[in-house]
Amino acid sequence: MREAEAREAVYDELDRHLPLAGSIDRAAVPMGMYMAWCANHQLLSDALQDQASNLVLRIRFREATGSELAVAGCGGVLRAEHFNCEGRLFTEARYADYLADYRMVFGDEPYAVKDDWDHYDLIAPVLTRRLMSFRDGLSTDGGGSWWKFWR
Repeated sequence: MREAEAREAVYDELDRHLPLAGSIDRAAVPMGMYMAWCANHQLLSDALQDQASNLVLRIRFREATGSELAVAGCGGVLRAEHFNCEGRLFTEARYADYLADYRMVFGDEPYAVKDDWDHYDLIAPVLTRRLMSFRDGLSTDGGGSWWKFWR
């Protein structure tokens, strides 16, 4: 994929969730929890962090939710440009798994999940395990040294 196409890739958008969620604030929760997790694991792009720096900082201190970032910072559309290199690679490879994991963790009513840090704390370990597994798969030397990939 060319660099320009990669920057324009769309991973998710609120419009996809609205018919089942019934409202923007409910539709934003799955995307928002993912964005909060990305903010906490330094997977956001420098541009998004600069553009929404106060919001990203408030998320890290649990004073704002990832849904606020997904809506206010990303316009309700998760694009490749919102993530750094590792964040893009991970999102391209695992975002569909995240949505399935989200449903597994929260059950048959994924849009009834309260947008709070207690619920975030239920899905975050699942994402973190997926990230660690993803990084292990990126090893360039066969010995699990994933960090060498990013140099």
